[in-house]
Amino acid sequence: MIRCLFALSLGVLVASILGDALTGDPLYGTLLVVAIVVASIALPLTIIGSVTSGMGLHDPKKVAAAKAAGRTTLARVTGIRATGSAVNDQPVCELELLVVSRQGHGPYRTTLRQVVNLARLPSLQPGAVVVVTQLDPERPEVALDDAPDPDWQRRAETDRQVRDLPTADVWVAPRRGRAPGAIRRIPFVVFPVLAVLGLAGALYPAWDEVGRLVETRSIDTVRAEHDAAAAAETSMFTPGNLRPALDAVLALSGDDVTEVYVYDQWVRVTAPTSPGATTTDEWQYRDGEATHEGASLIQPEPEDVPRQLFDASEIDWEDLPPLFDETERLTGIDDADDPMLWVARKVWADEKPSDPQVHVYVSDDYYDGSVDFAVDGTVVDAYGGAPGSEVAAAAEDDA
Repeated sequence: MIRCLFALSLGVLVASILGDALTGDPLYGTLLVVAIVVASIALPLTIIGSVTSGMGLHDPKKVAAAKAAGRTTLARVTGIRATGSAVNDQPVCELELLVVSRQGHGPYRTTLRQVVNLARLPSLQPGAVVVVTQLDPERPEVALDDAPDPDWQRRAETDRQVRDLPTADVWVAPRRGRAPGAIRRIPFVVFPVLAVLGLAGALYPAWDEVGRLVETRSIDTVRAEHDAAAAAETSMFTPGNLRPALDAVLALSGDDVTEVYVYDQWVRVTAPTSPGATTTDEWQYRDGEATHEGASLIQPEPEDVPRQLFDASEIDWEDLPPLFDETERLTGIDDADDPMLWVARKVWADEKPSDPQVHVYVSDDYYDGSVDFAVDGTVVDAYGGAPGSEVAAAAEDDA
């Protein structure tokens, strides 16, 4: 099961790296940390399990039962080979044994993988006779007795019969479930399947981006498209987003305001500190939350505050985002950087304030321009614009 968990975590780890590159979703950062932790724990356990599989790590109760049944016997070491693995700095060796069974089976050869204490290594060289316990009278597996009874130890030291046996056939018993001390074997094909399942499951939230990656073969292109789509989804200039944002802010500030600024990803409202006050505060809507930011950086003249006020609830805010596209068209500035939409009255000394107007500002690396609209979308005035645009052409005609 640990190897299955390791395979699954590898799939999740690869998916986390790819998903983060394609989307930047914080989910994949979390998955990456979890996958690394799980893989770093599972990998050593998998290696240890592979090394210790079939190493004579037998159930002491089974060994004791076999001894009580009289299956202690002698075996001659016919070969010893280091596997290259070690546990607690003790080498793992494969011992080739010639076993003399006491259960009706003739002498036979078998192999035992065993952690060998370095101090005992000289006594396990080819030709040495050792004490073993046959675990099952119908099978060849044996357990090496590291602390035999004194009588069996004496027999091993003085034996000539087992030492002089020429050879015997290898006892190959039919496979019957797991061999004693072995890890339950899972078909190898299961591991890549689990890795693919971990990969696919973790990438499911980014499945559309994966599809585009297959088409474009460019992570940078897919990431740019994803970021643009994510920004558009939350943009205040995307239909359906501005009204809920304004509602959330006005619930804190009140409907009577002096200015409303709409940016691509956030909204700022200026309104009297309290009803009837001649000082103003600011409220914001950003990242899905409306907050009170405190006093406005620039305070108006006290006598101007009542003249600047307008009822924000009377404006159909859903009609305003399309004015951004109209401003781009009129000014000839496409793909504007940091666009801004500002709603306020125009206030002049000794003159009646205008009705609330919508001022839309756009710019790129070379040009900027702005258009003033009435709240019903009628163009009131325009400035700047790229050469050849309607706004620039109108300015030339006026000149």
